[in-house]
Amino acid sequence: MSLLVGLLLSACQPEKPADSSLGSVPPAASAGAAATETTPAATFEGYRRYTGRVGQLPVVVELLITDSGTAGTYYYQRRGGTLGLKAAKARPDQPLLLEETAGSQPTGRWQSAQAPGPRLSGTWRSVDGRRELPFELTEDYTGAVRYAIEWYSSQGKKAADSVGCLRAGDTASYALEVVHLLDADRNPVLQRIQKQLLPAPYPTLQAYADEQTSSSCEQTEQQAQVTYNADQLLSLTRFEQIYQFGGAHPTHEFTPLTFDLRTGRRLLLPDLLKPGYEQPLRRLLTKRLLADNLYGDFYRDEGGQPGQPFERWTDEQGNPQALVPLPGSGFSLMPGEISFQWNEYEIGPYVIGPQTVNISYADLRPLLRPTGPLAPVLARFK
Repeated sequence: MSLLVGLLLSACQPEKPADSSLGSVPPAASAGAAATETTPAATFEGYRRYTGRVGQLPVVVELLITDSGTAGTYYYQRRGGTLGLKAAKARPDQPLLLEETAGSQPTGRWQSAQAPGPRLSGTWRSVDGRRELPFELTEDYTGAVRYAIEWYSSQGKKAADSVGCLRAGDTASYALEVVHLLDADRNPVLQRIQKQLLPAPYPTLQAYADEQTSSSCEQTEQQAQVTYNADQLLSLTRFEQIYQFGGAHPTHEFTPLTFDLRTGRRLLLPDLLKPGYEQPLRRLLTKRLLADNLYGDFYRDEGGQPGQPFERWTDEQGNPQALVPLPGSGFSLMPGEISFQWNEYEIGPYVIGPQTVNISYADLRPLLRPTGPLAPVLARFK
């Protein structure tokens, strides 16, 4: 299971912290341009995207700055591989000190010379203190989009005579996390994308959440996480967890979405990959799945007799297949790879859970369209 899946599953909480809603944060820069240095430090909050260098290596740094702390990720543009960044709560006029991690392991420390603002510079140090490199960062949304993650929730007890509810008196709830594109009100392309991201018009989202609670007999939580915001591409994954009153367990569903920021169109695999990609891609995915300890062991344990390989997967007509089917939920882009996600029951029982396989751009290069939407990414990974 990928880091993304693990983070989303572990993040399911009954309530969201108040500072997770950033809708009131004033914008600091227009999309497609670097920010100026006129933004007051006291109001410099929300999602901030920086480009720059650590030593001589180009990086992209993305931070979520709130009054309770700062967290985010960064990646080297020619390497991929996302690393975590986190800082404890600090005064807005104090320089940032960010702890860097790979998974749960500390890997470095970023000490800025300034408080959070449109420009950051300072020193990166390895975790053992033996290596030091200067860093220079500038807030920049070129080929990207400014956004905020916002949270809407509603709950209420069901009446004893609630029609269709198996357990009267339970508390129904609906929690919705959305990606709000901050420049959509003046950009028709972003308006087109925003409509595809929201279940209801933006001003009515709280009323929509209230309506879902009043008409349901379940507890539902929907989350959203942006996985790539660069090169005129926006990729995100929506995650939904539903517990139906009286059910044996909650259900989960991932919905990855990728958009072209130049047209507002949702991109599908045929937009990224050459004709005839299906079988080669299925071979790649099958090899990675069977190499995974959990899924591979499950597959082999459920197999047939020795010397008689068991073909677990079937096509739409129920015929056995030696290669895993392409995931119905789709894919999401990452800085150095594409993440393919199967939902529960697609390729295994509930106990196995959703499955994710990440394949690097280097491994996918033979299948990628050389002049397609990922051409700028491929150029960096020569």
